Amino acid sequence: MIPDGDDDRLAPCPRCGYGDSILSVPAAYSSARHGEAAARVSRGNEVKVTVNAALPVVAARELAMAPANVVPEFGCLSAFLGIAAIGAPIVYEIGTDHQNGDSVLLVAGAIAGLLLVLSVLRLSLALARQPKIKAGKPAAEAVWRLGWYCCRCAVVYFQARDEPAGVTPGQPLTPAQFKHIVWTAGRYGEPA
Repeated sequence: MIPDGDDDRLAPCPRCGYGDSILSVPAAYSSARHGEAAARVSRGNEVKVTVNAALPVVAARELAMAPANVVPEFGCLSAFLGIAAIGAPIVYEIGTDHQNGDSVLLVAGAIAGLLLVLSVLRLSLALARQPKIKAGKPAAEAVWRLGWYCCRCAVVYFQARDEPAGVTPGQPLTPAQFKHIVWTAGRYGEPA
């Protein structure tokens, strides 16, 4: 823990004044990620998860140090759309008598083709952003690791002498404000 003043204790939450529900941001993020993975199967996509059955933590994406990497499923979606865009017109040409109602295959192929173009564009933009994320990660991580999360109030704060420029020591920040500070340090751009 980071000392607070002369008595080497962690400063309590600036909003509620308690220190019993304080986690470092990396610990809160890790707990939220693990809790979300366990909860995803039974509860769907919730905003809050439970850590050790006692401490509620915001969604992991709210405390993320960097933008998410390109997920493999996105590439699989592009492959599926490509197959559908090519396969639907082929099935129309070979497998139908070109009757009324058969043109649904052509429409489906056209829609799949449009979605394919959009997904490939999105994938290429995400891949182009990766070097920028990699370059900014050390600076973002340095700020991210200094944050403390209060599970009781769902706020993040910095200890005195550890706050980044422009942040008042002990100022309670929403997870979105904290994320903005971290992403600015990493030069990622605005959080989505």
